[in-house]
Amino acid sequence: MLRLLFLFVLLTNYATSQVEKNALLWEVKSKDGKSLSYLYGTMHLMDAKLFYFPKKLEKLLLKSDLLCMEIANINDSDLSPDALFLTNESLSDYFNTEQMDSIYRWAEQSMLMNKEQFDTNFNKAKPFLLMQFLLQSSLPENSKSYEKEFENLAIKNKIATTGLESVTEQLNLFTSFNKKEQTEMVMSSLREEAEAKNSFEQMQQIYLTQNLDNLYTFMKKESDSPIANSRVFLENRNQNWIPQMEKMMENKSVFFAVGAAHLAGPEGVIELLIKKGYTLTPIKL
Repeated sequence: MLRLLFLFVLLTNYATSQVEKNALLWEVKSKDGKSLSYLYGTMHLMDAKLFYFPKKLEKLLLKSDLLCMEIANINDSDLSPDALFLTNESLSDYFNTEQMDSIYRWAEQSMLMNKEQFDTNFNKAKPFLLMQFLLQSSLPENSKSYEKEFENLAIKNKIATTGLESVTEQLNLFTSFNKKEQTEMVMSSLREEAEAKNSFEQMQQIYLTQNLDNLYTFMKKESDSPIANSRVFLENRNQNWIPQMEKMMENKSVFFAVGAAHLAGPEGVIELLIKKGYTLTPIKL
């Protein structure tokens, strides 16, 4: 399954009066104080050597009635060709000759494909599919996923799972940008390819400190992509998630696991839940 890495979004400043976000795991107490749920900020993919999954995470999940992630059943999610490939257009409708030459050079160096081979395989690919392959070069050879670990535990222990979005909804986030913006996302990824691996490694180290504020600050300066100035990938989704989360927590103890970037900031999930009357308490791992 094609997994999208939404942790590379650029974020905005937030006021110091807000809760200090120095933990990945949070207890969420209901408005009446009678029920508890949990919120955990994940890194969708991580170097297997650095992957840390303390027993406390497993214990809290097993205490919960429901596991809720960004996408449910990630191990079984399939994508239709229409979600990945253009129907009535080709890449030449997005990229000019000079840009395509840069893409061809990258494909020859990184994918061992000549121009003809690349066109055969990718001429009808949507631009975000190219971004996925570009991102792969910055990822560790052996990686692990918090979402897969949580889902496997839920299946093993017969805990119900659900999602806040579908795969199609996530992919549509990219296609909501116009052609020029989608083109710039790819070209920005090409320009930053050499630094991407180092940035990913730095991000992992900051993530392991569990300090969301520092992660937030680091990511704020890491990209010149159009994604940087958009609310589509982060704030808008956070706002859309809150009513769903409230509904789930009405009569269930829920273990929420979403990308750590969604927890921080003035419109992060933590602040939005606090504004709704929930009490959030950090749990140090």
